[in-house]
Amino acid sequence: MKKLKYIFLLAGALLLASCESWLDEDPQYTINTKTQFSTVENAKQALMGCYGYMSADNAYGQAWQEVTFGYCGFGWSQTNGSSTDLLVSMDGGIDETINTMAWRGMYKVIGETNAFIANIADSPLESADKLPMEAAARFLRALAYYNLAVTYGDVPLKTTPSAHDGVAVPRSPKNEVFELVRTDWEFAYENLPEKDDDGFATKWAAKAYLGKLYHTLGCQGDNTAWEKAKACFDEVMPKYRLADKFSDLFVDYVQGSPESIFQLNFALAGSTTRNRGSWLVAPNGSCNGQAWDRIRASKALYDYFWATYPGDPRIESTFLTYWKSYAGVGKGEKPKEEPIASARDTVYAYPYFTYTIGGEEKPAGWKKPKLYVGRIPYEKLADPASPKAEELYAMIADTATATPAEKGYLKGLLSLLENATKKPSTNTKSWPYFKKPWDPEQSGNNSHKNLILYRYADMLLMAADAYNELGQTDKAITFANEVLKRARQSGNASQPADWRSGLSKEQVREKIYFERIFEGAGEPEMYQKMRLRGTEFLKKAFEVNNGHGIIQESVANNPKRNGNWGERIFNDGNLNDENFLKKNLLLPVPKDEIDTNSALDYSDNNYGYTN
Repeated sequence: MKKLKYIFLLAGALLLASCESWLDEDPQYTINTKTQFSTVENAKQALMGCYGYMSADNAYGQAWQEVTFGYCGFGWSQTNGSSTDLLVSMDGGIDETINTMAWRGMYKVIGETNAFIANIADSPLESADKLPMEAAARFLRALAYYNLAVTYGDVPLKTTPSAHDGVAVPRSPKNEVFELVRTDWEFAYENLPEKDDDGFATKWAAKAYLGKLYHTLGCQGDNTAWEKAKACFDEVMPKYRLADKFSDLFVDYVQGSPESIFQLNFALAGSTTRNRGSWLVAPNGSCNGQAWDRIRASKALYDYFWATYPGDPRIESTFLTYWKSYAGVGKGEKPKEEPIASARDTVYAYPYFTYTIGGEEKPAGWKKPKLYVGRIPYEKLADPASPKAEELYAMIADTATATPAEKGYLKGLLSLLENATKKPSTNTKSWPYFKKPWDPEQSGNNSHKNLILYRYADMLLMAADAYNELGQTDKAITFANEVLKRARQSGNASQPADWRSGLSKEQVREKIYFERIFEGAGEPEMYQKMRLRGTEFLKKAFEVNNGHGIIQESVANNPKRNGNWGERIFNDGNLNDENFLKKNLLLPVPKDEIDTNSALDYSDNNYGYTN
């Protein structure tokens, strides 16, 4: 299948007027509208520009990925006192740069699609040509507004391309924004083709997103939405299936996946539609391009996943915990250190470590003693989801009958533990990394990966949620078990085990909540998934972090978070503070928008961000 990439129209076709606010979008075509939309081919070029903005740096090309899985509560960034640090610590303000970029990115899509919708409607093209293109633009506009509403709540709502009303656009209630989203996706369902190349909206993608919208409304208290969500999912399910292997979803330029409901395609060398997801997460020296590793995964997420499903093959595909050493940008992998491949050619991160065995002779021809690899002994812990420092120290001290190999292992475990809890200036490998976006062969900071935004597996889990809320809990378990079965088959493993029948509605509700986080970890929407069910469930997620033993020990040893490599206990451990939880249900409207939009002021921001 051909690998279609989105393009931005060049100066001869599309030129945006300058604007003060990102709501003040007035996209105009440098040649007159009659010419630009006089042929189907020209109009399609303009539509490609709309797709292109959804995959730009401020949108899914970087910022929307970085915000949604980096700032969710199960991501990690340096504890350097920056505005990003504060937002990741759940103590953020309104002036954080990437949050501002993400806001701009979605409103850029809205500005472009508003212009396209108005111009295509007035064009002389036949309705049979115009309607599918208008439907695609409205599909993208709905996606942008959906993203904004679930992430920021009430947002300025604008559906016209003109800028005559300046930048005075007040926030509209979230339910009004969702109503526009509903009508746009319904129009898309009625007018899009049933099939198209990967990366382009279809009729069934629109229906699946309608189901997602109703699921969101149900999670947020509209009990009438569950039946509507169920009806949408039931209609869409026969059109897709799970990929055979979980890891197949995250290969370079994924194409033709039976699980992909809607995805974005990227150009490798593009300066506008590039995917910079790998650049965000790649550890230093782990790839052939630039690696900033500024977003990592929380130890708490990794350990909770492992404790829930020991040996789940998805863990290997979700978290990057070891990688080959690269010599530098464009220089390929480093040469082997020994005559044959060995552990010295690889870098290991939490929960893995390396060690040597005392007194063991070097293999013939080797420069150094053999290096072995160990990991945290989850199987021996009282609570694998929360390794306790005192429990590990007790294991490490118990060497009376230990063999040399066991002593070497325990010495390596001690090094991991002390790096994670006592050395905030040097413990750079004390966190796992997100693997799904990682591309070891990235070019500069551009990845070879397309990005599936909506997968059939997540739709199955949302369908399970809807069935459960409607009282059909055993049917909900059946849907969830389809996802778990595929996970097992991805690695011929015994975990994740099927959920048993007979669970209560409340038990299944909580299991689905965390299962969506496990299945989608390191993909966009982690932020929203953790918050869709309000403060009750957000508290449950934050408890995973705050209850983690190694994190607790690290914070106790470094309460002021001196250095860049500290840990976080959210809200100083007080998760009964409803004000804290309520504040962290939404991201703040950026200061940049408040300063330039005369209809907003600082008191008009989300709860907790108005001071």
